[in-house]
Amino acid sequence: MKTGPTGPCYWRVENLKQFEFKGKLGSIGNAFQYRANTSPIHRLGAGWKLLLCGLLAALAIAAREPWALATLVGANLVFYFSARLRLSDFWRDIRIFLFQMVIITGLYVIKYGAEEGLWPGIRTGSQIFLMFLPGTVFLRTTKGSQIMRSLKRIMSERLSFILFTSFRFIPFFAREFHEIAMAQRLRGANIAPRRLWNPVHWKDLFNCLMIPLMVRALKTAKEAALSAEARGFGERN
Repeated sequence: MKTGPTGPCYWRVENLKQFEFKGKLGSIGNAFQYRANTSPIHRLGAGWKLLLCGLLAALAIAAREPWALATLVGANLVFYFSARLRLSDFWRDIRIFLFQMVIITGLYVIKYGAEEGLWPGIRTGSQIFLMFLPGTVFLRTTKGSQIMRSLKRIMSERLSFILFTSFRFIPFFAREFHEIAMAQRLRGANIAPRRLWNPVHWKDLFNCLMIPLMVRALKTAKEAALSAEARGFGERN
């Protein structure tokens, strides 16, 4: 049987069964997805968690020295694993940030050289990582109903709905990102992590992953807006 071309726009038929098996098995899991537990972090109020996450993110912006960044890494690890989350959860949540750290550091080294660009690149990538890591704990440990109740106490219903929707779409788009990446890799796109070290393959990353993800995001946003409008959200009596 002919399998057709093996470029990024075509399926590799011999790998289709493997893809379907992995999808049914659910062995990959989802990043940023809520995980039920009875940890102290889970029992903490959503408002207090938001405050703590905001404080850790602000400290990440202010940290400039290696000792400060190392201290913040330790604090974030304590915060994360105090929620009794697994190492597999941690890897799913941070791998995209590790990838962006490598890219940022590489760009600094290319522009300024290894001697002057290495530390600024590591510092900038680490700060971005540490800004977002507390938010992953918030999403992992807070139910949607708790987020909505806490937001409505401090802002208007319209604004709280928008912010709540943004929070809840993060796990959704993380799952979409993974599924699109898996499908495109089976079609032959060079977007495997070991291949993205080569800038030649970055074109595939944009064409085969980022563009489909943006299209999916626009479609989902439109569907959410139509759903909210159909339910009368935003109407004034």
